[in-house]
Amino acid sequence: MDSGATLGSVNFLHRRSEEPEPEPEEEVTVPGSAPKGRPTPKRRDSAPRRPTVTQAPRNRKEAVKYQKQQAARAKTNPATGRPRSTAETRDAMRRGDPSALPRRDQGPERKLARDWVDSRRMLSNYLLLLFPLMIISIQLPVLNFVVLAIFLALLFEWYLTGRRIKTLAAQRGLEKSSSGPMSVGFYAGSRAYMPRRWRMPAPQVGIGDKI
Repeated sequence: MDSGATLGSVNFLHRRSEEPEPEPEEEVTVPGSAPKGRPTPKRRDSAPRRPTVTQAPRNRKEAVKYQKQQAARAKTNPATGRPRSTAETRDAMRRGDPSALPRRDQGPERKLARDWVDSRRMLSNYLLLLFPLMIISIQLPVLNFVVLAIFLALLFEWYLTGRRIKTLAAQRGLEKSSSGPMSVGFYAGSRAYMPRRWRMPAPQVGIGDKI
């Protein structure tokens, strides 16, 4: 063998012996993975569960189903988990218990609208007197203009009431709703023309109280 080749081989072996040995790699455990010797968990088991997202009803059938579920929930006592009796349901609605209220009465803005109506005297309080006048106007067509004028005045009052309630709700930082001033005003007006003892939920403020 050639002496140059022998020296080159010795130098090569000498350099390899001087190279540091690689450090052992640390075992990194990935969250959701299984240790060695155990089967890897399935993705659906290791991944965090996402909360169920409630979608808006896409058609009339789903809307009716949702309303039935809300009605069933309103008849259930959240404290005991058992269905309420008719008397318990009516008593909870009179108190304004949110769990017993229908959807149209739920929310802080609607609560503010009820208190607004119950603390004031409005033209809508006398709306029931308009119905006999409408019957009489069939015999006296001249009264049709009076009935129309009163009805337009009521619409104007409902619109102004809705705007005031929306403004007051915004000032107090209440949860915003998608209802416009006229929708809120119509809700307030439909409560205002009912006698106080017939209103549901029952009034929680007196006339003249500051809300």
